[in-house]
Amino acid sequence: MTRNHFHLHLVSDTTEKTLAVASRAAATLYPGVSSIEHVHARVRTRDQLLRVVADIEREPGIVLHALIDPEMTAELEERCRAAGSPSLSMLKLSADGPAGGASSPYRSLVNMHLRAKAKPALRPSVPVFALVLAVLGFWILAADLLRPGTMPYFPSDAATAKAAAGLRGRAGAAANVGLLRGDLWTDYAAALLSATDRDGNVIMTPEGADALHSAAERAARLAPHDSRAWLLLAAAIWQGDQSDRRIPEALKMSYYTGSSEAALMPLRLFIATHSSAAADPELQALIGREIRAMATLSPGLRSAIAAAYRGATPEGRHVIEATPGALAQN
Repeated sequence: MTRNHFHLHLVSDTTEKTLAVASRAAATLYPGVSSIEHVHARVRTRDQLLRVVADIEREPGIVLHALIDPEMTAELEERCRAAGSPSLSMLKLSADGPAGGASSPYRSLVNMHLRAKAKPALRPSVPVFALVLAVLGFWILAADLLRPGTMPYFPSDAATAKAAAGLRGRAGAAANVGLLRGDLWTDYAAALLSATDRDGNVIMTPEGADALHSAAERAARLAPHDSRAWLLLAAAIWQGDQSDRRIPEALKMSYYTGSSEAALMPLRLFIATHSSAAADPELQALIGREIRAMATLSPGLRSAIAAAYRGATPEGRHVIEATPGALAQN
């Protein structure tokens, strides 16, 4: 923490004119640092000196003094040391050299005082910062310990959906602990996605649909870069209303963020061809490219094209039929 001011106590047994020299030195040496001046002139008795000391103890800072009486000088310096306020005799300063010099005792004294005052301000922040790091570390570690290590990347068929469903409890616990981690909410939403029947229809209870929608919505908000989250959100919306206008938007985001992810292709194609999304010209082009990719990747994905064709909307059937080789050998 940078201090931009300090208290400057000017003590003299003569008039204030003697103290003006030190004040000008402060302004010359530190134009960017303000000194709050406390002028104590005509200090000639011990009672007056004690009043000065009381002021110094109330507002600790640098003490510059010009007292001819050696006993009063010694007492002032001793009390300044007890109060933690550095002191310097202006009479000695005059003998040592100009107060405004780069290597003057006065400049050194001010530097030492500013550094000493700045350090304590930093010390309280160190344990606070360490505590914050410890809490964050524990938070991340706890969520990762709860996260199931065998969680499938995406339930693309009945087998992986069943495996994901078996890990639903741990995935949900990890998501609730992680709270702001979109990857954990995506895992949880994937675990809530039930298996599909032979025609590719999602088998899900109304309770499961509500939980999936809530988890997928949070996953898409916290991890918008994850194509799985958008597809899971589209699946949740589709389960409630296949004509919902939000389905095309969620599918577009899934395509934009992960068009080449093979695990997502069967369900994405199924939802796209069984909803209002197939009527969207932009999505028709994306669906066509996905069908061509599925037709060349593996026989399993080719069968997913046939499953999507059965029961598809007229627009969905048209997109599949318009893609060369989509229905060949199916």
